[in-house]
Amino acid sequence: MTSWNIAKYVMSPRIWAVAGFGVAQGVLVYVLTDVSIWAAATAAVLSSFAITIAGAAVFTSNRQLRVGHLEPHDASIEEFFYVLKWNVAGQLVDANERYLERIGYTLEELRKLPRHQIDDENASLSEMWPLVRAGKSWSGEFCDQAKDGSLVWMSAIVVPVRDAEGVLQSLTTVGVDVSDKRRAQQALKEANSRLQAFVKHAPAAVAMFDSDMRYVAYTDRWLADYSLGTADLTGRCHYDVFPEIPEHWKRKHQRILAGAMERCEEEKFIRADGHENIIRWEVRPWYLPDQSIGGMMMMTEEVSERNKIRDELWRLANLDVLTSLPNRLSFNELLFNEIQFAQLTSASFAVALLDIDRLKEVNDTLGHDVGDQMLKQLAARMKDALGGIGKIARLGGDEFAVLIRGQDKEIAAAFDVIHEALEKPLAIGGTRRICTISVGVTKFPQDATTAGELLKSADLALYRAKSDGRDRVVHFVPDMRRALRRRVELQQEARHGLESGQFILHFQPIIAADPKRPVSFEALLRWKHPVEGLLTPGLFEEVLDDPRLASSVGSYVIEMAIRQAATWMAQGKEFGRIAVNVLSADFTIGCLATRLQATLARYHVPASKLCIEVTERVFLGGGVTNIADAMHRINALGVEVALDDFGTGYASLTHLKAFPIDRLKIDRSFVQDMHENHESLSIVKAIVQLGQSLGLRVTAEGVEKYEQFVLLQSMGCGSFQGYYFSPPRGAEDLVNFDAGDLSERRPAARAVG
Repeated sequence: MTSWNIAKYVMSPRIWAVAGFGVAQGVLVYVLTDVSIWAAATAAVLSSFAITIAGAAVFTSNRQLRVGHLEPHDASIEEFFYVLKWNVAGQLVDANERYLERIGYTLEELRKLPRHQIDDENASLSEMWPLVRAGKSWSGEFCDQAKDGSLVWMSAIVVPVRDAEGVLQSLTTVGVDVSDKRRAQQALKEANSRLQAFVKHAPAAVAMFDSDMRYVAYTDRWLADYSLGTADLTGRCHYDVFPEIPEHWKRKHQRILAGAMERCEEEKFIRADGHENIIRWEVRPWYLPDQSIGGMMMMTEEVSERNKIRDELWRLANLDVLTSLPNRLSFNELLFNEIQFAQLTSASFAVALLDIDRLKEVNDTLGHDVGDQMLKQLAARMKDALGGIGKIARLGGDEFAVLIRGQDKEIAAAFDVIHEALEKPLAIGGTRRICTISVGVTKFPQDATTAGELLKSADLALYRAKSDGRDRVVHFVPDMRRALRRRVELQQEARHGLESGQFILHFQPIIAADPKRPVSFEALLRWKHPVEGLLTPGLFEEVLDDPRLASSVGSYVIEMAIRQAATWMAQGKEFGRIAVNVLSADFTIGCLATRLQATLARYHVPASKLCIEVTERVFLGGGVTNIADAMHRINALGVEVALDDFGTGYASLTHLKAFPIDRLKIDRSFVQDMHENHESLSIVKAIVQLGQSLGLRVTAEGVEKYEQFVLLQSMGCGSFQGYYFSPPRGAEDLVNFDAGDLSERRPAARAVG
């Protein structure tokens, strides 16, 4: 059958009724219902072959038209193809209706336009014209731009048309629209590009292997984690890259290639060069389109550094930095667990609070470094002396706590060994000193049955031991409660002072590292006592042991702080927030969130102008669920929540997860000696980094020197507070306060108390 007869047969109506499912191209109809059915190369071959046949048919049609032998239905080829005719100069002469309809131009408009085909990377139009003018056919793909701006891709053949004498008369282009194919190819190309970029730059160490453990793909993180530089691993065997892989791993790989999935949370991998990786990994098979296993995919995470950070944060949260003993938080947890155990077993135990006698004298005469060395040596001696008899913790400063199981005999034996250990002189600061301790002891269940009551009873006994001359052990007795009478009297005076306006607020500026941010202020309570004079909270802290009085004072402070914010706003003073300290009592009496919301509304102060500061003492009492609910309500109002005195031993990372904390405030004790004490410096850095990792703002308290300010700035600390900038002042003295040029600021004089 000749080419023309083949084309003629294909163009019959009967065949075209079937071909409606695909695209007719000459003598072939191929159906593309999915991009993956035909390989691009195969489709291109079929397309070119069909167009070649169609072109031959057009050539025959042209010849028959010239001699008057073209049958009417032979012209129907133009109904299914784009057909264009050109003169030998390359000027468009004619185009069929199908092409004109798709391109959007009239024939007259096209004739006036320059040739505007867009060259394809696989077919050079610049090579086409010399070729066809020489009488040779050309096939390929090119792109026209339609009138509406869209691109029309055409797979075409250009055929020279000669007269009977063989003279070139014109050129005929016959093509089919392959725009959909092109768009699909482009979409696939873009998808592959995105996938490759994702795989290459994914923030995880991932590698794919074939069934022979040869590398198929891998991420940049894989190269980085295993120190492979920029090596090209594609095609290389995993076992050649890492010959040190143990045999039990290889056996796991074979199970995975058989369809299993393996994972390990933490495993050590020692490389041939001695480098050690602690990795968490997961390995699973990957599948080919026919669902057979093509190989395996390995995902690993290098957790060595993460483990170091985790261990360091645990140490900071649970151990005292100086002595490495359990801190207050750990001791509270130990005490809570011991109470539960004793209640179940009817056991008894003792809790003792220990103070190092006259440690302040050592600090004042020999310096804090010597005092720290003394504390470390004493802690080590007491821990070694107790052995398995009891547990010891450092609560802070010179205060330690001991838990001892047993009756009076065991308790006495424990303090005998401690006393014996402390009889040996300590070599500190070029001197030899014998240190003594004051001890207050209380017993469960005779004296108290809760952690709070036990510690309070032990504290009363310790107070008596120190009052009686130190260097002694005193057991709690009920008569000690009479010592509380003065405290009660002071509380009565405080109630009167609250009613008569003796309590006032001073404000200390909080300076942001970003000079564009306005200054915030912390509201600090002062008591203008008619006899004692101006008292700071440290001098009347015991007054606030009464929850109702503490709540009344807290409400009064909140009211005054918000009222002052309203005053400053009315005066046009720019400021960030006013921070207010709240106690456990503020959460236990009434709804703190409701009170805050009502007070803010009464003074027309936005919630964003207020910050509440809490210490983790708030979380150590009862009613934690109610406190958590209140804090979430406060946070929902838009009030900032700051965790004060962070790092002093109360800090627990679980609190950062359980409570809506916005800001961490680094305790002044770490800031003040971070230049001289490496441990303090490490704590400050860790807290700043922790805040940055968790998206929390960080404020450093107790900044008194320019050098401290500069060092904190270099760590990325967000804001600063301390006498370097300003002491606490009355509101009237801060109306025109300006942070000014911090580089030239010198510390302000510290007020006594």
